[in-house]
Amino acid sequence: MHFFDMIGSEDFFKPLTSRHHRVYYDCMRLLIDRSKSLPVLYESTARDDINIYLNNKKYSGVDEDTGAALNGALILTRLRECAWLLPREIGRGGEYVVEIAGNARRVMDFFAKMTEKIDDGEMSNRIFSMYELLFHLREEDNVRRERPYTNILLPLLDDAVGLKNELSDLKEHIATIMKEVIRLQDLNSFGQFILKDEMLERFFKEYFFVKNNGMIPMQLSFIKEELYNLKLGALYERMISECEDKLELDRSEAEAKVDAYYAEIQYFLNEEYMGNMDLIDQRINTYYRLANTRIALMASDGMHTETVIHELLMALPELDSGEADEVLEKLSDAVMIRPHKYVGTKSFEKRRVIVRDTSNIGLKSSVMDEEEKAKRTEELFKRAPNKYSVKRAGEFLSGVLGDSEEFRLSDADVKEKSEALMYAASMMYGGSKEFPYDVEIGDSEVETSVGLISDLVIRRR
Repeated sequence: MHFFDMIGSEDFFKPLTSRHHRVYYDCMRLLIDRSKSLPVLYESTARDDINIYLNNKKYSGVDEDTGAALNGALILTRLRECAWLLPREIGRGGEYVVEIAGNARRVMDFFAKMTEKIDDGEMSNRIFSMYELLFHLREEDNVRRERPYTNILLPLLDDAVGLKNELSDLKEHIATIMKEVIRLQDLNSFGQFILKDEMLERFFKEYFFVKNNGMIPMQLSFIKEELYNLKLGALYERMISECEDKLELDRSEAEAKVDAYYAEIQYFLNEEYMGNMDLIDQRINTYYRLANTRIALMASDGMHTETVIHELLMALPELDSGEADEVLEKLSDAVMIRPHKYVGTKSFEKRRVIVRDTSNIGLKSSVMDEEEKAKRTEELFKRAPNKYSVKRAGEFLSGVLGDSEEFRLSDADVKEKSEALMYAASMMYGGSKEFPYDVEIGDSEVETSVGLISDLVIRRR
């Protein structure tokens, strides 16, 4: 279904693109907050709240269509026309009730998460959520097993995508910091920038927690292992069946969708996660080097101090002893070194000892009987069939020979690489008892469209 078919209005975003978009946004935020605190939001209450907001803002705008002054009643009407509010309904007291549309509430919640986003442990929460879901999935009576597509695969995909987005946001934020540092022109502004942003605490705290906490790598390893085991078990087939019924797809389409989601999760955890972490490491190091270079440049007031000192030291040996002593004496008078020490909040902080949970450290061992090994091996072969197995090579040669008892490669033209690989497989299987053909390899070579291949004589047994 198309997005605008779902929301039911082509003018849904009109309040946010009009001249008074800030007013409409604040009014929707106000109505949502009021609806949370009241069991029923009546239209008179909503209208009065909006009028109070407009008076406090001293806003005197006019409606773009009618030219009338904006007020609570007009804003409520416009929001209803654009499907932000549901049509009017009369409540129990005989007064109109304001009902916020579900789509509008979801959009406003999304905007609120964007604007109020802080470093609240989102990255680590995503990892913990995936770990706990898969850990408790070992329980046979876990209720998630009843609907594995809805309650297992989709939450795992959501957490993987969310973690990926968090890493992408952090990468972009580091680039923003670097651009800001380049624009700074003096030490005073640079110091204020570092103090204002609280560089490590605000931007990199969650990243360093995920990177340095010893339990998280173990949890990620557990997640990868359980995902692998999940695909080999019966739950995976039930995921496909549920997807087939839920989305009304045929078997092949449902299997393709589930495989695509599963592959996306695995690829992110096995490849993209560490790649993103390494890239963030590089950008943080680049940021530190840039900040260090910028501080050195500001402190030198545009002059490369090391070059000047080097030129002075190279010139001193060429002077007479008296001139050299005079230069060094004047230089000592020009240089004043004073120690500067500062007392800050860090000086009074007590070192916090982190008590780590050591109860589950170590790899868990499990015993698998021969029947289970054979079952998993069979399932693995079913999901990864060999294109050049004995059976398939025999079927290929059966088509090549037709009714003949003997076939010579020099009499045929091999045009595709897959055909050449089939002949190569026939060479390997020629001495096998289960292979119904004898393969004789000649000394000469046959030039084909694919390349040079040893001449073969294939006979039906």
